[in-house]
Amino acid sequence: MLKLKDITLSFGNHIVLDDFNYNFQNGTIYGLVAPNGTGKSTLINVILNNLKPQKGYVEYNELQYNNEKTTVKLHQEICAFPDQSELFSFMTGRDHLKLYANLWHNDPQKVKDIISTLKMKTYIDRKVETYSLGMKQRLCFAMVLATNTSVMLLDEVMNGLDPQNVQLISHVLLNLRAQGKLIIMASHLLQNLQQYADQVLFLKNGKIIENLNNKAETKKYLEFHDSSLINDILEESNYQILPNQTILLPIDKLSQDKFDSIIHILLENNISFTVGKISLEDLFNKFYG
Repeated sequence: MLKLKDITLSFGNHIVLDDFNYNFQNGTIYGLVAPNGTGKSTLINVILNNLKPQKGYVEYNELQYNNEKTTVKLHQEICAFPDQSELFSFMTGRDHLKLYANLWHNDPQKVKDIISTLKMKTYIDRKVETYSLGMKQRLCFAMVLATNTSVMLLDEVMNGLDPQNVQLISHVLLNLRAQGKLIIMASHLLQNLQQYADQVLFLKNGKIIENLNNKAETKKYLEFHDSSLINDILEESNYQILPNQTILLPIDKLSQDKFDSIIHILLENNISFTVGKISLEDLFNKFYG
């Protein structure tokens, strides 16, 4: 378990994390969702001990960043997605993977499996200076795999990837979860995140404002866009209008007759609608407008 207790961090008068508390469990994929500049990357840097909170502590397997010895032990258990600026242009992709495997004392033979899994064989032995942005992004993810750490922190890992590679990495993430890895991801690709995240944490004002159990969420909504007609058919129904004028109507609050009546009117007036559980995009619009 990765435990964050009473974490408070501010820059001057600007509080980024405010008495932040959460226990992250192994074998779970967590999504961090918030607009840019509202604490996602800061939270990851606190977990890495790159930023020191003014209050609170980080603990993993009963270890805290108390001294050099415990810090070294924690960094053997926790790895973060490297920035592309940290890549060495004169080295090959394979060199980077071997370097990370050695630094984290992982079996160098696993590098071959990673290259195969991520379909990197055609370019892995070229110098990184020849890589496209998508190739570099995949290499950075491969470097995290080469560490084989228990905790993996991934900040916008899908950036710059085409849909095929987004699905490939999503599949790898599910395999990592099955191995018992703890994965914390900050991502703006909410539709993709909803496919594999177990828990999704929405952050605002330095706190968690919504902790969505994505896999257990079964509540269904009728979703469509507002119009003058809509106001008439909804009457006193318990609905929400999002800032983008999308209407969310909880189905469990409707009688069958009322639901059938609304659907009939929507169809009769050629108004598009969907029925399903609330999307992360809708929640983002709800919380951040």
